[in-house]
Amino acid sequence: MNEPAVPRFAPGEVAKQLGAEATFLGAGAFGDTWKVGGEAVKIICADDYSMARLEREVEGLRRVSSPHVVAFHGPITVRLGGRARPGLRFEYIAGGDLEGRIADGELLPPEHAEECLRGLLVGVQALHKAATIHRDIKPANIALRNGRWQDPVILDLGLAKQIDASTITIYPGHIGTFPYMAPEQLIGQRARKAADLWAIGVTIRHALTGKHPFYEIDQSYTVDEAYTRLTQGPQSLPGNCPENVSAILDRLTSVVEHERGSVSSNLLRLSRGY
Repeated sequence: MNEPAVPRFAPGEVAKQLGAEATFLGAGAFGDTWKVGGEAVKIICADDYSMARLEREVEGLRRVSSPHVVAFHGPITVRLGGRARPGLRFEYIAGGDLEGRIADGELLPPEHAEECLRGLLVGVQALHKAATIHRDIKPANIALRNGRWQDPVILDLGLAKQIDASTITIYPGHIGTFPYMAPEQLIGQRARKAADLWAIGVTIRHALTGKHPFYEIDQSYTVDEAYTRLTQGPQSLPGNCPENVSAILDRLTSVVEHERGSVSSNLLRLSRGY
């Protein structure tokens, strides 16, 4: 079992720098997130964090406007641990995240599956229209606004890539979170729009069943072992899952990249009921 996350800096020190009471929300690989008033503030704690990467995240956030993508309020700089550290200010979304729901055994009700899936597709559509690929969609990066399954919000564009910008990623390489990587990401290829669609498909399947559709989460896999499991297909969905949702999820989790279609085509199929 994972140990509870702890902040890298004391709450009192953070509150002093931010000028208000700060409540720790969680820690990531590179930074900590705090609730400050009506905002969530992500402070980059890694000393070697790439400024090019940070600028890319800021640019991606500024270009996107959707109720299904977290609203960006702007960058800040705070002094913690004896040095200036960049931060990002966002709207605070009450209601918890999808990872917490799954961990608590509270699964996505089939009657809300279509709305939850549509919300994520609409959010990704906004990202893609802004020439941005997320590359790290997973339950921990999806908030549920006011706790409603019908209102998923995509968080954390730290690994996002602007399609029309030069990349700072070295290929081959693994960009993303292993259990939610598309097959092409897994073998070190570039993540294109279809990688976000794959991650949505895996995430919704996980939320519906409480189990990862391809892996045993407590086991380790080599890249070859993981890829083989992907080619064997996902675990079955619940029998009461709406047919149109099942059809879209099967499409999104196709190992063949082009078979996943586009965001627009999947939204159209979802609305038409097939």
